[in-house]
Amino acid sequence: MTLLIALGLFVVAFAAGVLNAIAGGGTLLTFPALVAAGVPPIIANATSSVSQWPGYVASSLTFRHQLSGQRQMLGMSLASLGGGLVGGALVTVVSPQLFDMLIPWLILLATLMFAGSSQLIRWLGAHAASVGRSRGGLLAGQFLVAIYGGFFGGGMGIMMLALYSLFALDSLPRMNALKTWLSVLISGVAVLTFIVAGLVDWHAALVMLAGTILGGIAGARLAQRLSAQWLKRAVVALGCLLTLAFFWKVYH
Repeated sequence: MTLLIALGLFVVAFAAGVLNAIAGGGTLLTFPALVAAGVPPIIANATSSVSQWPGYVASSLTFRHQLSGQRQMLGMSLASLGGGLVGGALVTVVSPQLFDMLIPWLILLATLMFAGSSQLIRWLGAHAASVGRSRGGLLAGQFLVAIYGGFFGGGMGIMMLALYSLFALDSLPRMNALKTWLSVLISGVAVLTFIVAGLVDWHAALVMLAGTILGGIAGARLAQRLSAQWLKRAVVALGCLLTLAFFWKVYH
């Protein structure tokens, strides 16, 4: 890795850390940057997950008081660990060719989820009364979201908030705290799977870890000054461009 590439990855990771602290969507920066730096997509996916995991931990510590008394936390934690393990394991066995073909669709899904997150969560919350309060249904939904999160992760948090809103699980701040804690578990078990399988580019990962940690600190301080709405619009625009670029690359 050249010094210029390392500097570029650090800058992108710093921006992703800021973005995650304010609006979310850092995967839409870190993953394409690694691919552009010449890292194979499967390795880039694993390395991106490693670089962002400390941010989930830091956020979870911030919300720790909101987790007390949440009755569903144990079952949801177990479903998250199981799903994250399955998703991470799928990355280790999927062929590079198939993963390459999935990339544009995964980025498109993450972009759409990010773009419509507020409307989706409000709509599902308004229709929660028509959904049965089945504990099994909630756990099954969490398990499926965790599989996706372990496999790729872009838009995972939005999917979880949408699921919890549909089941009217709790107040939004407490649902957000639960989502953050479960993201730690999902990403953590997936990251361990990637490390054991030898899928992490550690040179890039360490550079990006430093960037995301510093970016997360800066983002927490900038949260009151920067508009989350404008940041979200910028990420959606970037996601659309990346979707088109990867569709062209893979299917042209």
